[in-house]
Amino acid sequence: MSNISFDDLMTEVEESYKAVEFTGPDGTVYNLRAVLVLPRHERKAVTDAVATVNAEDSDADAQEDAIDAVLLAVVDHTDGFQDVLDALPLGAKAKLLQVWSEATQAPEA
Repeated sequence: MSNISFDDLMTEVEESYKAVEFTGPDGTVYNLRAVLVLPRHERKAVTDAVATVNAEDSDADAQEDAIDAVLLAVVDHTDGFQDVLDALPLGAKAKLLQVWSEATQAPEA
């Protein structure tokens, strides 16, 4: 019979789904977590926002709001992160979202 603790399980999941480290302009490191380690309500916020980003009828402002929502949902701590997002142009936010998306994909089975 196998035995695993809650802490062991969480450690294993966090190791399998590594966060993306993003260093803000003041040197603060923010961890952008994988969707699969987020609580249900945060995962829902991410999937809803990603749908807006990918919608063909979304204008640039709606897409930027959605990108902000995704990044705010996945960041490990939001203290000061909104200010960082406000300082970034849309293209930089889109690139950060792309890097996060590619780096946090589920590992191959």
